[in-house]
Amino acid sequence: MRLKKQEGREILKKLKMTTIYMIVSAIFLTSCVFYYGGRFIYYYSVSKGKIVQTSSNLNEILTQPVNLVVEGDGLQVDGKKYVYRGEPSDNYVYYSGMLWRMMSIDEEGNIKMISDETLSVIPWGYETNDYETSIIRGYLNPQEGKEQTGIVYALLEEPEKYLVPTKMCADKIAEPTEILGCEIAVEDYVGLMNVNEYFFANGVDSYLNTKTQQWTLTAKADDNTIFYVHTLGGIGNNTESTTDKYSYGVRAVITLKANTEITAGNGLEVNPYQITPLMDNEKSYALNEMKIGSHFVYENEIWRIVGFEEGKTKAIMMDVIKDEVGMPIKKAYSKKSAVYSLSKGSLGHYLNNEYVAGFEHPEYLASGTFYIGEFSNDTAYEIDKVKGKTIEAKVGLPQIYDLYTTNTLESDEYTSEIAYWTGNYKKSSELLTWVMRSGDWLFGDFATNEYAVRPVIYLKENIQVVTGEGTMEAPFEIMGVNE
Repeated sequence: MRLKKQEGREILKKLKMTTIYMIVSAIFLTSCVFYYGGRFIYYYSVSKGKIVQTSSNLNEILTQPVNLVVEGDGLQVDGKKYVYRGEPSDNYVYYSGMLWRMMSIDEEGNIKMISDETLSVIPWGYETNDYETSIIRGYLNPQEGKEQTGIVYALLEEPEKYLVPTKMCADKIAEPTEILGCEIAVEDYVGLMNVNEYFFANGVDSYLNTKTQQWTLTAKADDNTIFYVHTLGGIGNNTESTTDKYSYGVRAVITLKANTEITAGNGLEVNPYQITPLMDNEKSYALNEMKIGSHFVYENEIWRIVGFEEGKTKAIMMDVIKDEVGMPIKKAYSKKSAVYSLSKGSLGHYLNNEYVAGFEHPEYLASGTFYIGEFSNDTAYEIDKVKGKTIEAKVGLPQIYDLYTTNTLESDEYTSEIAYWTGNYKKSSELLTWVMRSGDWLFGDFATNEYAVRPVIYLKENIQVVTGEGTMEAPFEIMGVNE
């Protein structure tokens, strides 16, 4: 009898435990449904414009509980900071004519961002791998007494209004997996990500892996090399040979102020947060009033603004020249010289004569300055040497150190790679000219060989913008030379 009572108690205990388990499970599942269902409905509604953000402060918007994730893709809490990990879809910001991806939010609420694309392909340094005196630091930020520095900083719209100096750790390490102790702290308005930031975002499985070669801030401790992200998303450090310093892609890093207000957007790629006022649709604009990085249509091709000269707009085509069936047209640079010229038989002659002869509106073109100087170990890769030789022409080629001349062109049915000529030479006496290879790296090859052609043009200062947003998806439409 006592045994039966004991068995009854055990059965009752098990029933209670089962009931408690079922209740807890139901509560957990219900919470998951409400949380993740709520997030889905929220993002769907925001993307469709059905929800208006209650605050215009970007920091406050991002750190709302509904915008945070515990794991997976998105913004995660990291102590008193926040970090984007994985492949988030809602960390896009449009600023200074280009897209950025938000990386993290510091304890003060400042928002660190990285350019969504590589801006140019250049060497990191020359004699040493010290970041403080590197080529790339001078490319990113202006340096006192050096006129040709701060190219990326000059691209930014009112940086002192919208940005704070970016805090970076420039420690040298033995291996890219080592935790940085930050003995070498650097603060500039523009910088690079270090290897820890890359890995912390989930590295190869993150938005920071763009399948192009891109520099990091981090140098190797026991030799003269620098760590970079290669096209497969791993970390390498083969950054020099016996004759050359290698050139890889530059992705700029900046930091928005904590009190940054947005004017539009929801963080998605198709509708990024915008922090500067949009154009007034009631006003008319000229092309040379647009931001560097803006896109426009001309001669049935999309072009991107890379700079201005005395009111003229300098732009690069977003593709290479192709024939009627869409196959890249390959041309030799020259049979006689590695220096870009307009002499008969050269690539420059072809571009400024045969190529533009097929334009519907060649009258839009203007002559401008192209920098065609030497870029090599012999000149220490100095930008002054690149700009030391010039030519006046309507059509030229991508120049090293110019913005948006990187090679992100996708392969097509005809070729596994689209490589194209640049406007700078490596060795004039040996007929060696630089070629921009796929995945963002430079390769010196003989001028007598054949590669694709990506033209750069100058347009007159009075070209009018009719419509468009200046993005790749909605480029500006232009018309008429308003004399």
